[in-house]
Amino acid sequence: MTKLSICIPLETGAGDHAPLIDALLADPKANIEIVLAGPQAAVEKTDGRIKVVVTDASLSRQSLWHTAITAASGDWVTLVNPGDMIEPDLVQMVDYLERTSPHIDALAWTVLQIDRDAEPGKATSIAIPTRYHIDHFDKTAMLKAFFYWKGSLNVPKVPFGIHHAAIRRSVVDAILSVPAPQSWSTMVPQYEWAAKTLIFAEELAFCSRPLSVVNTSAYVAPSVFLQPSDFPFHAGLGLAGAVAEVQFHVLRELGTEWGGGGEDFVRACSIDCLLERDFESFRQKGNGYFAALQQFENGRLAAQFRPQFAERNPDQRRGLYDKALLIDRFVGGAQTAPEFYNVVKWMMPSVHVICDGMTQ
Repeated sequence: MTKLSICIPLETGAGDHAPLIDALLADPKANIEIVLAGPQAAVEKTDGRIKVVVTDASLSRQSLWHTAITAASGDWVTLVNPGDMIEPDLVQMVDYLERTSPHIDALAWTVLQIDRDAEPGKATSIAIPTRYHIDHFDKTAMLKAFFYWKGSLNVPKVPFGIHHAAIRRSVVDAILSVPAPQSWSTMVPQYEWAAKTLIFAEELAFCSRPLSVVNTSAYVAPSVFLQPSDFPFHAGLGLAGAVAEVQFHVLRELGTEWGGGGEDFVRACSIDCLLERDFESFRQKGNGYFAALQQFENGRLAAQFRPQFAERNPDQRRGLYDKALLIDRFVGGAQTAPEFYNVVKWMMPSVHVICDGMTQ
């Protein structure tokens, strides 16, 4: 059976997926499957490990992800976007976990984020961890971090899910056994899968070594969205609102009320505002969140929401700081996520060395 399925949803106008696929198929013996799903899903290569799923052009991002994941057949499943990069030897790590920690059913790792719109000389440094262990994470702590926003920034600090993370077939099947959402949709399905992974997975493992690079861009609130009639936080407010809305819907489907309304969530909303670069955008977003907080539970949290605008300068330090190596976003002339990963992988031990070293 296929060990690892790598799903790549191809939305209309998606970036070039050829560098990612070329890297993944470089080892002809790698026990992987690549699932390409989208209205114009196609590939020039004839490798039998590629599965193409042509979809209707009207599918939402959430439904496209669901379609791609449903088509995957591997023992483990992960998902990345076409402009991203993921470690081709990830299949070795999940095989290692199956042999040494058979109860682990969700794996996450450090994900490097590069801004696709960054300018040379102005970009924030990228932090490369200097430790490469695989650690077990406490599920209860992760549930609190995600659903109660403990220690969050503008989004919960939880690395688990299926987007730039991997889950076992048993978790995939459990999630897919729940009917796909019909009454709601989201532009950030990674948080839907993070929520459901934490609910259905039993044992969590995290690898400090970066295993993928995500090509990021700033969140843009949709101009048209469906706001829950009985919940004031939504995607139109900002990314924190979009995540809260996902949490609300996922929990409601399971018959549970949203319990994230606390000081930590208010802080996340404030941070979401502080990420704006100009005062007018900050003011508009802040007014939106404040109005939503006033509507929530008789406004009990509104008085705690007092973000103060401040201009942000990129952190351009270089070198070792706090157990991380800070490097240039454009190191080695890298422009894209695959190019960036091809440079930084030489700064880190290989997956084989990490797994082999942990068994000795």
